[in-house]
Amino acid sequence: MCDVLNWALGRGYLENSGGGAYTGGDVCKNGQTLVAVHYQSGQIQYTGGEFTWRLRTGSGGVNYSMENHPVVGVTWYGCVAFCNWLSEKEGRTPCYNFSTWALIVPYPNGYRLPTEAEWERAAAWDGSKHWIYGFVSDTPGGNRCNGGGGPNMVNPLGLTDYPYTSPVGWFNGVNVSPNGNRQTVDSPSPVGCYDMSGNVWECCQDWYHTSYNGAPSDGSSWETQQSGYPYRVLRGGYWAERVSADYRSAVRGGGGAAGPFAWIYGPGFRIARNGWGSPYASTGSHWSCYR
Repeated sequence: MCDVLNWALGRGYLENSGGGAYTGGDVCKNGQTLVAVHYQSGQIQYTGGEFTWRLRTGSGGVNYSMENHPVVGVTWYGCVAFCNWLSEKEGRTPCYNFSTWALIVPYPNGYRLPTEAEWERAAAWDGSKHWIYGFVSDTPGGNRCNGGGGPNMVNPLGLTDYPYTSPVGWFNGVNVSPNGNRQTVDSPSPVGCYDMSGNVWECCQDWYHTSYNGAPSDGSSWETQQSGYPYRVLRGGYWAERVSADYRSAVRGGGGAAGPFAWIYGPGFRIARNGWGSPYASTGSHWSCYR
């Protein structure tokens, strides 16, 4: 994330809240906030003329870099901007029109947000069964995902302040959590993506509808906004969910935290690209959750 922001900064793409050249504070573009840098619980900061990763204190007083954690404090527009800038950085054709924030169809070869249907396929479907959780299981477990708030808080690194995220792909069967000495279980989704349950909510392309009935049957995104619901879809749950049912594969978020302007510590995202292996594995974990 910092690499892309610094790349965009060097090309004059970033703006401040007034539309002028970026010199610090929240990152904006075309009148929209992208990243709430002022938010102290975010994972990135702007110091010395560049974006860098924050350090957070965990178990035993160890300071952990947030470089491999999902980056929070991002809006839906920030997710879209990241996709376009990463596409351009790699010489690909961006998937979004910055002037309208609309997805270009048919999809170019750049990066984009997954549709809600793509997200659930990658999280839960193995070709014959739809799993309840995003790690090929019908039962929850604190050694398989970073979820469960209150007394069931996992917080594997024992971070002392919000957000209690874990590094991307932490639950790989090798890592042992320093907070409680808990051995992880290798927990990919059916297509090999990690963290599809818990850690952070993940933004999708679709507008949120109170019922998924009537959604496009071809797996494309629902681009029609439901009256009274100016929200984008969030999937997967996050680290502070109070009960395991809230990070099931089928749970859909669409409250205030899913709004295009949201920057609280719950939502992050992962990206997709056509032609990136299987169309449903395209939400690959390497770029999982805006890191």
